[in-house]
Amino acid sequence: MTATTTTVLRLVRKMYRAILLPGFTLVLLASMWAAVAWQIGQEQHSAHIEAVLHAHAQARTMAENASHLLRQTDHATQLFKLKFEETEGALRLPEFTRRNGLLDSLMPSKLQLPIALYGPDGQLLDSLYGSFPASVGERNFFRTLGASSADLALVTNPMVDPLSKKWQIQISRRLNDRKGGFAGAVVMMVDPAYFVEDYDRLHLESGGMMMLLSRDTGLSTGRVDDTLFISDNIDFVPSSDQLRLPEEVLLKRPFDAMERIYSFREMPRYGLTAVVGINTRHAMARFERRRSLYFGAVTAASLLVLAFAVLLFQQGRRLRNSSRIALEAQQQLRAAADASLDAVFLLKACRSAGKVVDFTLVDVNERGAQMLGYPRAAALGKRIGELEPAWRSEGFIDKYCSVLTTGQPLEEEFETRNLPGEPRWLRHQIVAIEDGVTVTTRNITPRKLAELAMRQNQAELAAVNDASPLGLLRADRFGHCTYVNRTFETITGMSRALALHDGWMQGVHPNDRELLRNALEQLRSTHQPFQDTVRCVHPDGTLVWTSVKIAPIVVDGRIEGYVGTLDDITVVRKSLMALRESEARLRTIADSLPAMIAYIDFDEIFRFQNVAYEREFSVNGEPPTGHPVREVVSEERYRFLQPYIRRALKGETLSFEEEDDSGPMPRTFEVVYIPQMDADGITVIGYHVMRQDVTAQKREKQRLLKLSQIDALTGLTNRAGFLQKLGESMIACREQGSTMAIMYMDIDRFKPVNDTYGHSVGDALLRAFSGRLTHALRGTDTVARLGGDEFTIIMERIARREDAAATAAKIVSAMQAPFDLDGIKVSISTSIGLTFYSNEDMSSADLLKRADVLLYEAKQAGRNTFRSGPALAPEQAAPDAA
Repeated sequence: MTATTTTVLRLVRKMYRAILLPGFTLVLLASMWAAVAWQIGQEQHSAHIEAVLHAHAQARTMAENASHLLRQTDHATQLFKLKFEETEGALRLPEFTRRNGLLDSLMPSKLQLPIALYGPDGQLLDSLYGSFPASVGERNFFRTLGASSADLALVTNPMVDPLSKKWQIQISRRLNDRKGGFAGAVVMMVDPAYFVEDYDRLHLESGGMMMLLSRDTGLSTGRVDDTLFISDNIDFVPSSDQLRLPEEVLLKRPFDAMERIYSFREMPRYGLTAVVGINTRHAMARFERRRSLYFGAVTAASLLVLAFAVLLFQQGRRLRNSSRIALEAQQQLRAAADASLDAVFLLKACRSAGKVVDFTLVDVNERGAQMLGYPRAAALGKRIGELEPAWRSEGFIDKYCSVLTTGQPLEEEFETRNLPGEPRWLRHQIVAIEDGVTVTTRNITPRKLAELAMRQNQAELAAVNDASPLGLLRADRFGHCTYVNRTFETITGMSRALALHDGWMQGVHPNDRELLRNALEQLRSTHQPFQDTVRCVHPDGTLVWTSVKIAPIVVDGRIEGYVGTLDDITVVRKSLMALRESEARLRTIADSLPAMIAYIDFDEIFRFQNVAYEREFSVNGEPPTGHPVREVVSEERYRFLQPYIRRALKGETLSFEEEDDSGPMPRTFEVVYIPQMDADGITVIGYHVMRQDVTAQKREKQRLLKLSQIDALTGLTNRAGFLQKLGESMIACREQGSTMAIMYMDIDRFKPVNDTYGHSVGDALLRAFSGRLTHALRGTDTVARLGGDEFTIIMERIARREDAAATAAKIVSAMQAPFDLDGIKVSISTSIGLTFYSNEDMSSADLLKRADVLLYEAKQAGRNTFRSGPALAPEQAAPDAA
């Protein structure tokens, strides 16, 4: 039972040694690849989300541009209606679309949208820039306009025009005669290709696609690079993957061979959807590069781990073999301890087919039996090839056959590893006898080991000397060189053969040779070691600085020789000189810079500062060096700086502004903290400070920012300043739970004044209108000119909505008085759209759109009035705005 248990345990230990290293290697490799796969998956998902967000931003930009153009087209039909009714039906398209005319005030003249005028019977009266049917009296849109008296633009779904074969969006508006009867319709056609053909606000990589899609008709127009297309079979579906963003959509069917990431933006008012597709190859290029890098790194690491595992496996096997051999050698050593120096073997030849194939052990002494590793009784009668098969492989049996054949004795010394005990050196004598040989073996291992040890000691000493980083030189008592090591050869550039005797002195600089000769003479009398710096010269002229040490070898008070060492200090000397020069240059550069520069250690003690920093932070007339930060700066300033100091000492690079009110004028400083790492690259040992006065730059920046938000003509806030103020006011309104009012107004009949008296009078009217408007409002209200004759007002924190309505009525009344513009009297009025905001979930654009809708209601009511309304939802306001 015990033997079985021992066998099982031995087998388990063997399996454990065999499986441990491969198993650990496989687990390590699997962990590495799993970690890399997880990281790649995370980065791929992040890159995809980033691409979707970029595409969505592009789609939103295109949708806003398209909506603006369609809204301006709507306004153009409204303007034509107003002028048509003012002229009692006399207005025609050439006058309306003439250069710098009415239409140019709303839309770019280069756009040239197709426009048509139809009479009350549906017959075409006039058209420009496109083909229109001669009669539309039976069409649904014309009947709808004729049946409805509302002043609303009728926007049709995108459709293919039967005449031009183009995809068009039709915007039409009813025209009234003097009595309010139906006088026909004005029709404008918008080609959605305008939105994608030359629109330069979108920059897509090669293969990117931008497209407008009609939700109702399924028609789409778009552009891929510089190629335009119109299709009716492109459709998108939302992604079913919950990890994708809701802004992403997928193609139902492939559009082309290009793979893209698509995102969309709805245009609910016009039944359109803006879609932008980014080339997946460009969007994921950075991720692909990082993935290749990850795979390359993990592959290299895997190969390194495998190579290391193989080396460990081989080393383990060698160690096990060494252990086994050592154990066997110990056992053989114990058996050989009782053996004598001589062993005698009597061998008889064994023949097969007349040829000697082996030898039988006829007799052997105890020493020989012990050498074979068998009991004498068990070894007798056995073939030596069976007892010691290795003797055959080592050629012993062949030597026995040769002696038996030739009859010539053989004597030799050799090392054998096939006898019990440690490897031995044996003196082998083989003498032929009748049909056999006698072999006498004597153990000469001690003598051989002594010889080997002596040679080994000599080799080791030579190796140690050659491996020394110092050049070594040994000379006799007369100063003649007897030995130099390889380092000496490297330092002096002289070979060992040239350095012997007095040749080594030729490697010393001529000016330093006399110094060495005098030092040797002094050594002979004082017996004291000598040390100095000596120059050596290579045969090629290279100068080497060395530190030379020479000591005498004293035996019984008499000098028997000298030993010397040479240490190459060229690099150290050059480095020291370079360091001093570098420090001087650094100090010069730092003192020349206009910025204040300092270095502070981990204990917050100043260790370095330039002249500018010393002038700013001198401590009682002394430089800050050696003083703590708290002592150098004021206590109040230290409380401000302490959080930044702690972050910098944790390894974070910081940049912040520091206000200084201690002087006669407030100053602003830009401060940068840069941590200084230790040699390990991890431990922070201090931080660098760069401090620069940016007061003038900051004041100039604030002045330019203020100028960028002022309208140059009226001095009021411009569109940019108004939009920023509107967003800030809405946020404050939500946070404070208050109510604010927004007024959107324009000048009634401003265009006739501008056309009649010229732009100078028009500009004067805008300035005078702005002055009256400002005087009619509170000092806290914000008045802005958006452009042209459009103005807006923000009234924050109003107590009652009736107060804002009263203010709007006051403005309308104030503008009814004539304006005296350098002798020209002008009478105008204003129309106002007034809306309110409290805490609704809406954007500033939607709020302004609401006011715009109310402005048009005031226009429709006959101008010279205002219209106010409750906070309607954007989707409710959109149809009214049409």
